[in-house]
Amino acid sequence: MKQSKSKKDRKTSAWFQRHANDPHVKRAQREGKRSRAVFKLTEILDSNSIHIKKDAVIVDLGCAPGSWSEELRNYIDSSGKIIGIDLLPLDPIRGVTIIQGDFDSLKGQEALKQALDGRKVDLVVSDMAPEMSGHKLVDQMRMIGLNEMTLHFAKQYLRPDGDVLMKTFMGEGYDNFRRDMGKSFKRIKNIKPKASRKTSPEFFLLGLGMKVWSDTDEQ
Repeated sequence: MKQSKSKKDRKTSAWFQRHANDPHVKRAQREGKRSRAVFKLTEILDSNSIHIKKDAVIVDLGCAPGSWSEELRNYIDSSGKIIGIDLLPLDPIRGVTIIQGDFDSLKGQEALKQALDGRKVDLVVSDMAPEMSGHKLVDQMRMIGLNEMTLHFAKQYLRPDGDVLMKTFMGEGYDNFRRDMGKSFKRIKNIKPKASRKTSPEFFLLGLGMKVWSDTDEQ
Protein backbone atom coordinates (compact mmCIF):
# COMPACT_ATOMS: atom_id res chain seq x y z
CA MET A 1 0.00 0.00 0.00
CA LYS A 2 1.41 3.37 -1.01
CA GLN A 3 1.90 5.81 1.84
CA SER A 4 0.23 9.20 1.58
CA LYS A 5 2.47 12.25 1.23
CA SER A 6 3.11 14.43 4.25
CA LYS A 7 1.57 17.90 4.38
CA LYS A 8 5.00 19.43 3.75
CA ASP A 9 5.61 17.15 0.76
CA ARG A 10 2.20 18.01 -0.68
CA LYS A 11 2.91 21.74 -0.32
CA THR A 12 6.34 21.36 -1.95
CA SER A 13 4.87 19.32 -4.81
CA ALA A 14 2.09 21.89 -5.32
CA TRP A 15 4.65 24.72 -5.39
CA PHE A 16 6.73 22.99 -8.06
CA GLN A 17 3.58 22.30 -10.08
CA ARG A 18 2.56 25.99 -9.96
CA HIS A 19 6.13 27.06 -10.71
CA ALA A 20 6.43 24.73 -13.73
CA ASN A 21 3.11 25.97 -15.14
CA ASP A 22 3.74 29.66 -14.45
CA PRO A 23 3.62 31.59 -17.76
CA HIS A 24 6.30 34.02 -16.53
CA VAL A 25 8.60 31.11 -15.67
CA LYS A 26 8.09 29.67 -19.14
CA ARG A 27 8.72 33.04 -20.75
CA ALA A 28 11.91 33.52 -18.71
CA GLN A 29 13.14 30.13 -19.88
CA ARG A 30 12.32 30.92 -23.52
CA GLU A 31 14.08 34.28 -23.38
CA GLY A 32 17.10 33.06 -21.43
CA LYS A 33 16.38 35.18 -18.36
CA ARG A 34 17.86 34.27 -14.99
CA SER A 35 14.47 34.35 -13.26
CA ARG A 36 10.83 35.35 -13.73
CA ALA A 37 11.48 38.32 -11.40
CA VAL A 38 12.83 40.31 -14.33
CA PHE A 39 9.28 40.83 -15.62
CA LYS A 40 8.28 42.55 -12.36
CA LEU A 41 11.06 45.06 -12.95
CA THR A 42 10.34 45.72 -16.63
CA GLU A 43 6.63 46.18 -15.92
CA ILE A 44 7.35 48.67 -13.13
CA LEU A 45 9.86 50.62 -15.23
CA ASP A 46 7.55 50.73 -18.26
CA SER A 47 4.41 51.81 -16.40
CA ASN A 48 5.84 54.37 -13.97
CA SER A 49 7.76 57.61 -14.09
CA ILE A 50 11.23 56.08 -14.04
CA HIS A 51 13.50 57.44 -16.74
CA ILE A 52 16.90 55.78 -16.76
CA LYS A 53 19.56 57.87 -18.48
CA LYS A 54 22.32 56.23 -20.47
CA ASP A 55 24.93 57.38 -17.93
CA ALA A 56 22.91 56.32 -14.87
CA VAL A 57 24.48 54.71 -11.82
CA ILE A 58 22.26 51.95 -10.40
CA VAL A 59 22.76 49.77 -7.32
CA ASP A 60 20.88 46.46 -7.07
CA LEU A 61 20.71 45.35 -3.41
CA GLY A 62 20.31 41.61 -2.83
CA CYS A 63 20.83 41.06 -6.53
CA ALA A 64 21.03 37.23 -6.77
CA PRO A 65 20.33 35.49 -9.11
CA GLY A 66 21.06 38.61 -11.13
CA SER A 67 18.04 39.01 -13.42
CA TRP A 68 17.42 42.64 -12.41
CA SER A 69 21.06 43.69 -12.82
CA GLU A 70 21.24 41.89 -16.15
CA GLU A 71 18.13 43.68 -17.42
CA LEU A 72 19.17 47.10 -16.13
CA ARG A 73 22.41 46.82 -18.11
CA ASN A 74 20.28 47.21 -21.26
CA TYR A 75 19.19 50.71 -20.19
CA ILE A 76 22.66 52.28 -19.94
CA ASP A 77 25.77 52.63 -22.07
CA SER A 78 29.48 52.55 -21.22
CA SER A 79 29.18 55.85 -19.34
CA GLY A 80 26.76 54.31 -16.86
CA LYS A 81 27.36 51.79 -14.10
CA ILE A 82 25.44 48.87 -12.59
CA ILE A 83 26.55 47.49 -9.24
CA GLY A 84 24.95 44.38 -7.75
CA ILE A 85 25.60 43.14 -4.22
CA ASP A 86 24.41 39.97 -2.50
CA LEU A 87 25.52 37.58 0.22
CA LEU A 88 25.20 34.72 -2.28
CA PRO A 89 27.69 34.09 -5.10
CA LEU A 90 26.37 34.45 -8.64
CA ASP A 91 27.61 34.02 -12.16
CA PRO A 92 29.24 37.08 -13.77
CA ILE A 93 27.07 39.50 -15.74
CA ARG A 94 28.61 41.36 -18.64
CA GLY A 95 28.96 45.05 -17.82
CA VAL A 96 27.88 44.64 -14.18
CA THR A 97 30.11 44.96 -11.11
CA ILE A 98 29.21 42.14 -8.72
CA ILE A 99 30.06 42.30 -5.03
CA GLN A 100 29.59 39.29 -2.76
CA GLY A 101 28.86 40.67 0.69
CA ASP A 102 26.42 42.36 3.06
CA PHE A 103 25.58 45.87 1.85
CA ASP A 104 24.84 46.91 5.42
CA SER A 105 28.25 45.83 6.77
CA LEU A 106 31.39 47.97 6.95
CA LYS A 107 33.15 45.63 4.51
CA GLY A 108 30.25 45.77 2.07
CA GLN A 109 30.02 49.56 2.34
CA GLU A 110 33.73 49.89 1.59
CA ALA A 111 33.44 47.63 -1.47
CA LEU A 112 30.48 49.68 -2.73
CA LYS A 113 32.32 52.97 -2.23
CA GLN A 114 35.26 51.64 -4.23
CA ALA A 115 32.95 50.46 -7.01
CA LEU A 116 31.14 53.82 -7.11
CA ASP A 117 34.45 55.66 -7.35
CA GLY A 118 32.96 58.93 -6.08
CA ARG A 119 29.81 58.84 -8.22
CA LYS A 120 26.35 59.43 -6.81
CA VAL A 121 23.61 56.85 -7.39
CA ASP A 122 20.61 57.59 -9.62
CA LEU A 123 18.52 54.54 -8.73
CA VAL A 124 18.56 51.97 -5.93
CA VAL A 125 16.55 48.78 -6.50
CA SER A 126 15.86 45.85 -4.21
CA ASP A 127 13.92 42.64 -4.80
CA MET A 128 15.11 41.30 -1.44
CA ALA A 129 12.88 39.30 0.86
CA PRO A 130 13.73 37.61 4.16
CA GLU A 131 14.18 33.89 4.52
CA MET A 132 10.61 32.92 5.33
CA SER A 133 10.02 31.26 8.69
CA GLY A 134 6.32 30.59 8.16
CA HIS A 135 5.47 32.82 11.12
CA LYS A 136 3.63 35.79 9.62
CA LEU A 137 4.63 38.42 12.20
CA VAL A 138 8.27 37.33 12.27
CA ASP A 139 8.48 37.39 8.46
CA GLN A 140 6.77 40.78 8.35
CA MET A 141 9.19 42.36 10.80
CA ARG A 142 12.16 40.87 8.93
CA MET A 143 10.80 42.41 5.73
CA ILE A 144 10.40 45.83 7.34
CA GLY A 145 13.94 45.48 8.67
CA LEU A 146 15.23 44.96 5.13
CA ASN A 147 13.16 47.96 3.97
CA GLU A 148 14.71 50.15 6.67
CA MET A 149 18.21 49.04 5.66
CA THR A 150 17.42 49.79 1.99
CA LEU A 151 16.05 53.24 2.83
CA HIS A 152 19.08 54.03 4.97
CA PHE A 153 21.36 53.02 2.08
CA ALA A 154 19.38 55.11 -0.41
CA LYS A 155 19.55 58.19 1.82
CA GLN A 156 23.33 57.79 2.00
CA TYR A 157 24.08 57.26 -1.68
CA LEU A 158 21.30 58.66 -3.87
CA ARG A 159 21.80 61.94 -5.66
CA PRO A 160 19.15 64.66 -5.19
CA ASP A 161 16.01 63.61 -7.13
CA GLY A 162 17.22 60.00 -7.27
CA ASP A 163 14.74 57.12 -6.97
CA VAL A 164 14.42 53.91 -4.97
CA LEU A 165 12.39 50.77 -5.66
CA MET A 166 12.00 48.03 -3.05
CA LYS A 167 9.92 44.96 -2.33
CA THR A 168 7.81 44.99 0.83
CA PHE A 169 4.87 43.26 2.55
CA MET A 170 1.70 44.79 3.94
CA GLY A 171 1.36 44.33 7.68
CA GLU A 172 2.80 45.33 11.05
CA GLY A 173 5.25 48.22 10.74
CA TYR A 174 4.41 49.02 7.12
CA ASP A 175 2.44 52.24 7.74
CA ASN A 176 5.18 53.72 9.94
CA PHE A 177 7.84 52.78 7.41
CA ARG A 178 5.92 54.33 4.52
CA ARG A 179 5.51 57.57 6.49
CA ASP A 180 9.23 57.60 7.24
CA MET A 181 10.02 56.99 3.57
CA GLY A 182 7.71 59.87 2.62
CA LYS A 183 9.93 62.26 4.57
CA SER A 184 12.77 61.60 2.13
CA PHE A 185 10.98 61.35 -1.24
CA LYS A 186 8.66 63.69 -3.11
CA ARG A 187 6.29 60.92 -4.18
CA ILE A 188 5.64 57.36 -2.98
CA LYS A 189 3.78 54.75 -5.03
CA ASN A 190 2.54 51.26 -4.14
CA ILE A 191 2.86 48.85 -7.07
CA LYS A 192 1.68 45.25 -7.47
CA PRO A 193 2.99 44.18 -10.88
CA LYS A 194 1.08 41.53 -12.81
CA ALA A 195 4.22 39.37 -12.78
CA SER A 196 3.90 39.04 -8.99
CA ARG A 197 1.95 35.94 -8.07
CA LYS A 198 -1.52 36.75 -6.76
CA THR A 199 -0.90 34.49 -3.77
CA SER A 200 2.27 36.36 -2.82
CA PRO A 201 2.09 39.07 -0.15
CA GLU A 202 4.74 41.07 -1.98
CA PHE A 203 4.30 44.43 -3.62
CA PHE A 204 6.74 47.23 -4.35
CA LEU A 205 7.32 50.68 -2.94
CA LEU A 206 8.63 53.27 -5.38
CA GLY A 207 10.14 56.44 -3.97
CA LEU A 208 10.47 59.17 -6.61
CA GLY A 209 12.60 62.27 -6.21
CA MET A 210 14.99 62.16 -3.27
CA LYS A 211 14.48 65.39 -1.35
CA VAL A 212 17.31 67.86 -0.85
CA TRP A 213 17.75 68.74 2.80
CA SER A 214 19.10 72.02 4.12
CA ASP A 215 20.11 73.06 7.62
CA THR A 216 16.77 74.82 8.09
CA ASP A 217 14.87 71.60 7.33
CA GLU A 218 16.31 70.01 10.47
CA GLN A 219 15.26 72.82 12.80
